[in-house]
Amino acid sequence: MNFKSKVVVITGAASGIGKEIAIKFAKLSANLSLLDIDLENLKSVAEECRNLSESKVFPLVADLGKSDNVKTVVDLIKQEFGKIDVLVNSAGIARIGDIKCDDLLKDVDNVLNINLISGITLTHYAAEALIESKGCIINIASIMAAKAGIGSLAYNVSKAAVLQFTKCVALELADSGVRVNCISPGSVKTNVLNNVLPPSEDFNKFWDDLIEDHPMRQLTTTEDIAHMAVFLATDKAKSITGCNYIVDSGKTLIKFASHFP
Repeated sequence: MNFKSKVVVITGAASGIGKEIAIKFAKLSANLSLLDIDLENLKSVAEECRNLSESKVFPLVADLGKSDNVKTVVDLIKQEFGKIDVLVNSAGIARIGDIKCDDLLKDVDNVLNINLISGITLTHYAAEALIESKGCIINIASIMAAKAGIGSLAYNVSKAAVLQFTKCVALELADSGVRVNCISPGSVKTNVLNNVLPPSEDFNKFWDDLIEDHPMRQLTTTEDIAHMAVFLATDKAKSITGCNYIVDSGKTLIKFASHFP
């Protein structure tokens, strides 16, 4: 499996799932454009990817919540590489708060903007390039898209919308040869969740306890998600579009959580 001639664009590439996807594609010799707002971590990931391959790595610091920024980013990527073969919409944040929370409306706006609107905007501006390359789009949702959760309204709604966005764009671009699929991770140990847990929370105990919610008695890893992303970008998945792949160590088989995550 080799992506030597391919250009892969990954959002949220400075950490977590996005970082792991970047590393996995780097190991397969893909040319990478890595997008994130976190300059220092993005530089670190870009350097790690460069050490794994002789292919080009093009990091861009960008606030994907602003549509003008997104258009500029896509223009810069096309100038650098001349094409886009794979787009991975992985940028995501979470906020905790129920319908009565004073900050709810602000949180909903922020979460939807990053988790949903940034992906829609980037896909809009990259669509022509993806049509030209007959490429593919991979969106990162969550098993929380199918759950009702106390305190996770903004996150759950945003991820449910990502599923529908995936299906709609898959249908719209199918006759142009562009495939669009989605991955819904389960409980993955990243800073997206750590950043919204109470400061007093014992992170290690929290994650250890969470393992009991999984029939396989293991958490899903960022590498698990990266493996699925790579598969969906290969010709082995050439007949797959509009699909959502749950990667959750069996968590959704036994329980619909009433609390985040």
